[in-house]
Amino acid sequence: MKKSLTRVLLACLLVLTVVFACGCSNTPDPSASNWKVTFYEGDGTTVLQEVEVADGEPVAMPELTKEGYIIEGYYATPALKVEFDVTQPITEDTAIFVAWQSSVVDERPWMLAGSLAGYPDNAWGKIWPQNDYLLQPMEGEFNTFYIDVNLYAGDAFKIAVIGEGYVWDNDNSIDASHLANKTESAVLCSGENAFDSGANIEVLEDGKYRLILKTDAETLSLCSLSYERLGDADEKPVAELSYDMKLWASFNDWSGQDMQRNGDDLIWWCEADVPAGGGEFGIKNAAMDGWYSSENNSKNIVLEEGHYMFFIELEVVDGKPVLKDEIIAEEPAYYVVGTCGNAGWAADANAENTAYKMTEQDSKYVLTVTFTEDETVDWAENKVAFKVAYGCGGKVANENWFGAEGMDNVTVDPGTYTITFDPATGAVTVE
Repeated sequence: MKKSLTRVLLACLLVLTVVFACGCSNTPDPSASNWKVTFYEGDGTTVLQEVEVADGEPVAMPELTKEGYIIEGYYATPALKVEFDVTQPITEDTAIFVAWQSSVVDERPWMLAGSLAGYPDNAWGKIWPQNDYLLQPMEGEFNTFYIDVNLYAGDAFKIAVIGEGYVWDNDNSIDASHLANKTESAVLCSGENAFDSGANIEVLEDGKYRLILKTDAETLSLCSLSYERLGDADEKPVAELSYDMKLWASFNDWSGQDMQRNGDDLIWWCEADVPAGGGEFGIKNAAMDGWYSSENNSKNIVLEEGHYMFFIELEVVDGKPVLKDEIIAEEPAYYVVGTCGNAGWAADANAENTAYKMTEQDSKYVLTVTFTEDETVDWAENKVAFKVAYGCGGKVANENWFGAEGMDNVTVDPGTYTITFDPATGAVTVE
């Protein structure tokens, strides 16, 4: 009897436990249906306010204040680059970063600086005074500046604060990261990283544009650059090309060594010694502020110790002198070139052409060589025609060709010869 009573009591207790558990499971858990939204300063650590938001609801923006500032916007990251969508449903604990716009008036002299086909005198902001390229305050707008300019595809620029003597302030430079429109349809986009100070703004389409810069006097990341197309650009001016090519190198104290032009061709050359420890260089067109080196003209070319001959060849593309081929910097040598060997003439003045490279003997250069019937040509009366050339990398300057009297080719029948060149007199003898 006692066992039966015990069983009944246990059964009743079990039923009550289940009922109680069910009753508890139907009671809403406030902590499970609300999320915490924390508003931070742009430093990512200073908490401004915390609010609770029901699951799936947008956050009700609190009234945040800061003396001397107004709220510029709400962002998803402390970098203040990705805007936070205040209409989105909240489904987890969330951080929102507040950007404050300073009420301080921006009095910085913002200047358009770049490589601009319509304004070659700008020269990346080197012009002084700057009046024609300073952005002007926009009437009725706070800390908003503008400039109307003709821009052409291929132009590149920044908006910067540049002091007298060309003191470029990288802490006050508007680059491609500040573009308000970063969509694929934008005609202003991110280009190369000039001066290691942020990517240039490149122009993809000709036009007359109004550039509009909205600034914050205290936070550069809050500055943004937008544009309006006002119409077609004026006819693109034809740039007057001029050249003053200089070897600009650590081994000449970055003072520039003059290069000689090869006749009327857009080819220049010079020679220089690189000291122990090596060095680096680029080539500068001092007349047009052009710079040529490696990796899209962004890196200096590095050399080891030695004696070098340098060649640069340019071509004009869209009115601008650009590199035609890579800059040559190699050890020069004397070669016998002509209808012999590869019959490449200047192209055979290269380090791989060892069979026709002359060797130094008692301040002269000598080569013993056997010419064959295959190296003769009809226009030389079935003889072998050649000259001595001083060069490298398949390049020879006009003044570094040496031949018979009057600079004619030397012609000989097939056979074995010793060819001697005397640099002191320029004479070529054949025995």
